[in-house]
Amino acid sequence: MTDDHVVKVMGGREATERFVIVGEDGYSEFWRRDKSPVEPLELAKLLQALRKITLFVGRNVGSIVWSGMEVENAIAIDPTPIMGKYPVPASKVDLMVGIAIQEAYKKVEWSSRLRQDAHARVQPPPQYEYKFDMFFSLCEDVYVDCLSNHGVFGYYTEAARKWRISRNNARLISPPTASEMLHYWWDIAADRNKDRFREGFKDRTVGHIVDRGSLVKFYKPPIDLLNRIVVPLRDECPKIRSVTERGEYRLDLYLSVWPELLDLIKFWPGDSGDRFLVPDGCDEDLAKEDEEFKAVKATIVSYAQLIERAIPNKRHDFTEELKESVDRPEMVVPIEGSDIVMQARNKVDELLLRRLERVVKAATQRRTKFNRGVQTGKIHRRSLYRAHTTGAVFQQKLHEFELRGNIILLVDATGSMADPVKWHQAEVTYQTLYYAIHSCNKNARLFAYNEVKQTCRITELYRAGKMLTVLPQGKTASGEAIIAATMSTRNSQRKRLVIHITDGASNWGCGVDEAISYCRRNRVSLLTLGIGCSPAGKQSLRAEYGNLVEFIDDTAELPRLLSKLLNYDKRP
Repeated sequence: MTDDHVVKVMGGREATERFVIVGEDGYSEFWRRDKSPVEPLELAKLLQALRKITLFVGRNVGSIVWSGMEVENAIAIDPTPIMGKYPVPASKVDLMVGIAIQEAYKKVEWSSRLRQDAHARVQPPPQYEYKFDMFFSLCEDVYVDCLSNHGVFGYYTEAARKWRISRNNARLISPPTASEMLHYWWDIAADRNKDRFREGFKDRTVGHIVDRGSLVKFYKPPIDLLNRIVVPLRDECPKIRSVTERGEYRLDLYLSVWPELLDLIKFWPGDSGDRFLVPDGCDEDLAKEDEEFKAVKATIVSYAQLIERAIPNKRHDFTEELKESVDRPEMVVPIEGSDIVMQARNKVDELLLRRLERVVKAATQRRTKFNRGVQTGKIHRRSLYRAHTTGAVFQQKLHEFELRGNIILLVDATGSMADPVKWHQAEVTYQTLYYAIHSCNKNARLFAYNEVKQTCRITELYRAGKMLTVLPQGKTASGEAIIAATMSTRNSQRKRLVIHITDGASNWGCGVDEAISYCRRNRVSLLTLGIGCSPAGKQSLRAEYGNLVEFIDDTAELPRLLSKLLNYDKRP
């Protein structure tokens, strides 16, 4: 155990913060804390982690399940590599995360549809169909791994790539084989070192000699051919905005080298599963692998319901309740709570914070409290009976400043806010504003809303003393978000004020007019701050909110506007 994994407690003693399994280090050890030694519970907890991570790949990922859990249109992950040891070691978690990310990228990039188009265009003869499928799969593997290399996901897909290549090497037949060549190309083409593929093929066998001579004469020509598409596949294709056009671009690249590649490898077996060029002696190994997979699948099938029940559902669904609260329920879009968050960087403007705190304090009410039975202060005559025992006969007079009502900050985190400059301004605004309000109102709440998978997601951004953030994406359902935010705080008997931070009008759902009507019926004050708005955006917001909107072109204007908002809320 290292010093990084202990913390100091009272008396100078050391308390264990987490345990480290020697030899099982992995990137996921940094963030994964929810574990279990019980097999179905651990599988459920890991599955929940995979589902959260893949949400950051794209909007159309769908659900993640273990193979054997029957869910339509879901990505099924084979849990065979992690079965048998629980909690799952971090290195194995990295592997599962990498595989899930690879499959999620393929789903987002329509890889299965592209495979069908490729077969329709090439129409490979039966004896070459197995090789073509292998070629297409490895090309797509190179593409999605290169996409993941743009961020931290590349570390996890690297773990998955090394594991899959190692597993493939363990069951190779006598070379040359298309499988060995293509997996070698995948290793160098998708490496996080962008220039590694330029080294071409290097024979790493002992003495560079195998049954059929040096591998260089077999593998170097096809790998040099495949390396011609690496740069456009890695650098040019991701720049294309349309997913359909990206697919067509990739397909043209693959088919530009396929005929020449086939001439080089047409007499090679694909691998042990190639029925045209591999003898029946390999059937025994394939049957053994199939039996192992069926055994694991049977285990997952028996645990399927238990796993799903063990995954906590923290998403409160507001949809039906919201439909009962509006005049046009048919216009309401699905809306639910979300716990998919990231740790936010501190973007508080300290100078602005002090100015805002003065504004908030000016709008507060002073409450006087007495702390009695203490060791210092003024004598409290009714506590004199303690003089000969504890001596705690004093009292202290305390003044507290508190806002009259509860304030809810609601931040638009939809696609229109995805511009880095605009989102930075939004984060500075809502973090600074929230801390200023929270200093005088501990019940203040902070929410953000976006759209994922045709569902409006509303997320609380301040929890347990930590500031969080979300990924701006999707359509803008401001009406549903405003109503859901007020529903989340309606147990309070105090008056509520919703400050909505946005950059434009709602373009989805029931509309802001329904939210305004709901707030008026429930005595909730709604005020809107427009930030980073274009002239057209300002006009749209003014049309939607009327006199309930103010615009911020510079954060220095925020204290004046906040003062106006708080005074506006004092109206009878």
